[in-house]
Amino acid sequence: MTKVVLVDDHNILISTLKMFLDAQDDINVVGTASDATLALELIKTKLPDVVLLDISLPKMNGLDLIPKIKKISPNSKILMLTMLEDKKYMQASIDSGASGFLIKRALDYDLIYAIRTVARGEIYIHPTMLEDFINIDGHSGYTPNKEEILWNSLSNREKEVMLGVAQGFTNKEIAEKHFLSEKTIATYRSRAMEKLGFENKSELIELIFFKLKLLKK
Repeated sequence: MTKVVLVDDHNILISTLKMFLDAQDDINVVGTASDATLALELIKTKLPDVVLLDISLPKMNGLDLIPKIKKISPNSKILMLTMLEDKKYMQASIDSGASGFLIKRALDYDLIYAIRTVARGEIYIHPTMLEDFINIDGHSGYTPNKEEILWNSLSNREKEVMLGVAQGFTNKEIAEKHFLSEKTIATYRSRAMEKLGFENKSELIELIFFKLKLLKK
């Protein structure tokens, strides 16, 4: 069972998310908070597996809250929740120690997907932000390789499918998520792997998360 704390100052959203998440067999919302002070008190007591954290909060924004959360509950994974589809916020979140970045307009089964991913110790970046994530610059020691250049030649849909593949989802699960047929997903998958010149999933995973390892250094 994954213990989750929700931190957001919109009461209706919090109530809706709590109801949605508690309906999952493997997720338990152990508390909610509407500001930074309440959040820190709650997290210190509950030591959740995942903190779903809004960037825009009263008293202190979510980005400034990340290191404080990591100090009192080092094992908690932080999944940022925001309406701000901006590369700089995503980069700041990852640099500060967050394990994921989720867009509020995507709050359906993407949320479940994201929580389960970060709870496993992996990284979740919403597909609409993936290209920005891959293209984050300014980190020492990083030189783009030919595979990454090829990645940027994929269409947005091919990138979404490949992200799902890298995170362990089947063609059927990816198809359901994007409201497409399994056959269509298989076509995108085959075409993208051919463009990248990859033969197996491990090469894909290494490509997608290579940059994140550099960001964490």
